[in-house]
Amino acid sequence: MIDRRSFMGVAAAGGLSGLVPHALLAQGMSADSALAALLQRHVEAYLRRSPEEATGENYDTGANAALRGRLDDRSMAARATDRAAIQAALANLDSIDVAALSPRAKLDYGVARYVYDTLADMLGRYGYVDGNLRPSPYVVSQMNGAYYWLPDFIGSRHPIETEADVEAWLQRLSAFAVALDQESERIRHDAGIGVIPPDFVLVRTITQIKGLRDGDPAQSGMIAPALRRIRQKGLGDVSDRALAIFRDEIQPALSRQIAALEALAPQADDRAGVWKLPDGEAYYTAAVRANTTVDTSPAELHRIGLEQCRAITAEIDGLLRAQGLTQGSVMARVAALNSDARFRVFPDDAGRDKLLALARQQLAKVTALLPGGFNTTTVDPIVVRRISPAIEAGAPGAFYSGGGPGEPGVYSLNLKNPAEHVTWRMPTLSHHEGIPGHHYQASALSHAPALPLFRRIVRFSAYTEGWALYAEQVADELGVYQDDPFGRIGYLQSSLFRAARIVVDTGLHHHRWTKAQAVAWMVENAGEQPESTDREVTRYAVYPGQACSFKVGANAIVAARESARAAHGSKFDVRAFHDLVLQSGPMPMTVLNAAVRDWSPPAG
Repeated sequence: MIDRRSFMGVAAAGGLSGLVPHALLAQGMSADSALAALLQRHVEAYLRRSPEEATGENYDTGANAALRGRLDDRSMAARATDRAAIQAALANLDSIDVAALSPRAKLDYGVARYVYDTLADMLGRYGYVDGNLRPSPYVVSQMNGAYYWLPDFIGSRHPIETEADVEAWLQRLSAFAVALDQESERIRHDAGIGVIPPDFVLVRTITQIKGLRDGDPAQSGMIAPALRRIRQKGLGDVSDRALAIFRDEIQPALSRQIAALEALAPQADDRAGVWKLPDGEAYYTAAVRANTTVDTSPAELHRIGLEQCRAITAEIDGLLRAQGLTQGSVMARVAALNSDARFRVFPDDAGRDKLLALARQQLAKVTALLPGGFNTTTVDPIVVRRISPAIEAGAPGAFYSGGGPGEPGVYSLNLKNPAEHVTWRMPTLSHHEGIPGHHYQASALSHAPALPLFRRIVRFSAYTEGWALYAEQVADELGVYQDDPFGRIGYLQSSLFRAARIVVDTGLHHHRWTKAQAVAWMVENAGEQPESTDREVTRYAVYPGQACSFKVGANAIVAARESARAAHGSKFDVRAFHDLVLQSGPMPMTVLNAAVRDWSPPAG
């Protein structure tokens, strides 16, 4: 899972002031130049609107230095402004002569049109939509909200180089309290129209917020890393000021947010699906489209998911039999592997250290094999670390975060219970989050200078998560499991898990399954462990449709690859295909299909 922490705006084009007027576009510009100028104005306006993303893009310098001391505006008023801005952006796009655009510019136009159309839809609904176009009906949950995303951003990603940066960091600490209150207001507003999270979501969320409020602030991920960097840079000691801000501003705001959530408890129930919410079925259809970037109905996705689960299960059966594991159902044999002592670590810090070391070894192994599938074999630095204990109870099993300017990417493992990470499953997890998955993708994008800033910033779950799941297949094709049959079973089980996610997500939100039904189906049909599955299904409850994006996106990339292979025959080179997908930048799957159809492989 890629971390939206690298793209934290509450709306991907908020506050688009100063747009390119139609008259300017008519003053002799080519269609390509007019579109490029338009999108550049859009993205600069967005970066001014999103100080958090501005920091991620190193845009908060020079004339924009004041952004470094601010956070994004999460208020109700800002959301209304965002919605109006998107309508203006769509009107701007209408002024472009699409027929006159070059193929590359048409790709840019198609991406922009999809982004703005989707935001116009989702910003007209309740809840939240992030910069990856991942909607959630709940502004704050166990996986979302300022309390969840901002501590790591403030503590580890805020630049600390000068005394001005230190002052900006203190300003951001203070702004964190404002962000919390803005979201608390939205919690109350949405509750007033009937948007109440499930009771099990409220319990997890309140517990996590209390953990942040009641923990030692001097040791928190929001304060401790920044204070350490400030000391290392010889920029003085501001710990007293920071702790005062936490005590006087942040702690009371956290208490107010807890109270806002606790007030919902009498109205909450255990129904997990968004079908129970106002216009819930339409919300889910929109959420599925935003996440998958294809127009496939929830009912059809459910059927596809079931079909793929059956096919992958049959392949796992064959591999298990080859290892002498023939007794019982396929999932019973997978469960036996989960409890096999050969593949388990101790549930202690030694076990945690072993898993972190294994992940590093797996990244090194696959990196050495990259020449078999990629032209670019130099990868930006990546580190492996534990997810902060403060949020791991509600966090996924692992996620990837892009580093700030000059910082390595981060592959984070949930090590609350290290015994959950049986080692036969670990290699493909490292390929997904790291190389050739999310981190390799981010590294390739960072070295694509021809890509306009607008295209480097927009993201799509089906592209990012689809690539990471597709990368698991590529790792297998590169031969990483040649001497590791159980690792290959782990790769196929991961693919089964993603197909099962489609079944469970559509089961919850379209077929109205209970949470218990969803957990039981995943355990029985995908070989998952109950504790981690409960956490997964709780995630699906707050991010409807997002779980479908992985397999739908991977399927689309494989289909595009095989279509190109059939079209170009002996001229097809998978390395050049990967260049096309990665260097073209994030895009909806419909736009990817068009790009592949128009692609001419380079002469060999």
